[in-house]
Amino acid sequence: MQTSKIRRMMLALACFIGIVAATAVDDDDVESLTVSEGGNLTISIPIKKWDEDPQVLVSRLKGSSQQLIAQITCHDRVCERECLISEVSLICDEENVTLILMNVSFSQSGLYKVCKHGDTQPENKIYQVTVFKPPPCTFSPEQPPPAIYSNSFTAGVTTSALGISVLITAVIGVIS
Repeated sequence: MQTSKIRRMMLALACFIGIVAATAVDDDDVESLTVSEGGNLTISIPIKKWDEDPQVLVSRLKGSSQQLIAQITCHDRVCERECLISEVSLICDEENVTLILMNVSFSQSGLYKVCKHGDTQPENKIYQVTVFKPPPCTFSPEQPPPAIYSNSFTAGVTTSALGISVLITAVIGVIS
């Protein structure tokens, strides 16, 4: 148990160093993600070797500070998940750790850092999350039936009336 705490502290220190270095990162190294307000944002974090007891920390960067929002710590293929805010979910499968920001609001726009660590060197990834307002729903009023449809019955009646009057004229002509 003590080893687990030491590993967490080392991971936190490695992530902090990565965050300090990230302040000088070019925009090219930051992945941009967009989500509509009220939607969910999913970030997939690939894990190559589960036997290396991966650790993943997810932080929100605000200026020069960071707020830890979720973490997963694995030891002997048993993982403990901890989500520190209610709008976050972590899911594990055989290949990935998936972070889901749920019901996203404008206040969640900003930089997020994912720090992944195993027995190898830590990997850091920064995401710029932009929340946009969805376009308003527009409903068009019900369209009246097309003119061809509404006139087809009238045209049929007119053609029938003309045919009947020609037939009557022909019968009168034969009788006379």
